Amino acid sequence: MRVIIHPDYCNLTDFINQLPATFDQHGELLYQGRNTVKRYDVDGLQVVVKRYKHPNIYQRIAYTFFKSSKTERAYKYAALLRSMGVDSPHEVAYIEANRHGLFTTGFFISLNCDYPPTSIPLSADDFDRPLADALARFLVELHEKGILHGDLNLTNILYHTDESGQYQFTLIDTNRTVFKRPTPDECLDNMKRLTHKRDLLFYIISLYARLRGWDADECIQKEIYHLERFEKKERLKFKLQDFFGIHHPRRS
Repeated sequence: MRVIIHPDYCNLTDFINQLPATFDQHGELLYQGRNTVKRYDVDGLQVVVKRYKHPNIYQRIAYTFFKSSKTERAYKYAALLRSMGVDSPHEVAYIEANRHGLFTTGFFISLNCDYPPTSIPLSADDFDRPLADALARFLVELHEKGILHGDLNLTNILYHTDESGQYQFTLIDTNRTVFKRPTPDECLDNMKRLTHKRDLLFYIISLYARLRGWDADECIQKEIYHLERFEKKERLKFKLQDFFGIHHPRRS
């Protein structure tokens, strides 16, 4: 088992080392799906632990010998994002559990963040337009900094207002982030997962395009193409999962 602990949180060493054995028995369940997320109060400090699903044999070999695991990337990317001026909960530790010499599963531990997801105020029919405006500006900032979040949906973008009343954003679930100088089409493709609500998505894309000096109508048409391809793939995936009796949490 490989355990990496941030120097600022060495006091949590015993708790972290015991996680693979105690995770199923303890903690407040926050999410149960492909991965499992729990919250713990350890010596007065709230931390969130994400246990990733068991990978298939090809992924186990890849994570053991050829590429960084999701847990390692989650740990490193949290620090990298903050160094680039984008907030993400502070990394505490990560664990890579092995069996028979191969990676089996991983745990990522971070500080707890109580900010709500943008999906809550933006899901209403009469969505929060000032928040949507601020979110569009934030997405421009992300892409201009060369950050493509790998699952850019509203539940992975948390928000709050600062002392001056300005909206601020925090990214979570960042292990699939790509750092590069994206093309305009890559930027639009990156935003297709934001929401299935057409009115909200097109509102955000329209402002995003204007902020970048792009043609808004053309960008919306390209976004429709990316969104419809994405939804078609999701419908096919769900049909296959239904056929094989695999449970899947559907997104709204």
